[in-house]
Amino acid sequence: MTPSALPALPAELRRPAAVGVVAATVVFGLLAARYGGDSGYGRVDGHAVSVVDRLTGAHFSLLEQLTRFGSPPLVVAAALLLCAVCLVLGRRRLAVVALVGPGLTGLATTLLKPTIGRTIGDGGYAFPSGHTGGATSIALVAALLLVSLVRPGRTTGIALVVVIALVAGGTIGTAMVAIGAHYPTDTVGGFCAAVALVLGTALALEAVATRRRAMEP
Repeated sequence: MTPSALPALPAELRRPAAVGVVAATVVFGLLAARYGGDSGYGRVDGHAVSVVDRLTGAHFSLLEQLTRFGSPPLVVAAALLLCAVCLVLGRRRLAVVALVGPGLTGLATTLLKPTIGRTIGDGGYAFPSGHTGGATSIALVAALLLVSLVRPGRTTGIALVVVIALVAGGTIGTAMVAIGAHYPTDTVGGFCAAVALVLGTALALEAVATRRRAMEP
């Protein structure tokens, strides 16, 4: 199989990925509708923050350092590195996902903040969390690359993608909540944005490739 023909998303993972995109989009929309134009902690956020504070109170400085892994410069650098690795390994479609997925996630989490209008602290826009979205988008691309190389099968492949995304997004999201930069539901919104846009990009590329094959003589 030529490099251009290697899929960004294995066939056995496309239906689960589509389900993930739909679920993430729905959750994002519900949260945006619920917290748009709001400020302050809701009931869910209040309980979640209490748990985070109890678990992380003694590790504030470490968590503050961890938040850098979701910062735009590091996300851009990681996306470029992953793109280069994908190209070297002959995964051209996945190289496109490595750039477009995190890029769209960054744009969405940045541009949607003032539109949704949820604020925190001194009035800064909070929903969705760009740091959480950025870290999750990079983790998803890395997980897809791992699955592409190892080809572990449907169940293990799904588990790998889910676990890697949750660990990365959960870690950065927890750190952002612990330092008071975001409400917990902001981090869920950032996570959902990354899932929808990274997996959506991969699915779109596969759909285009399928259509091109169908048109070939």
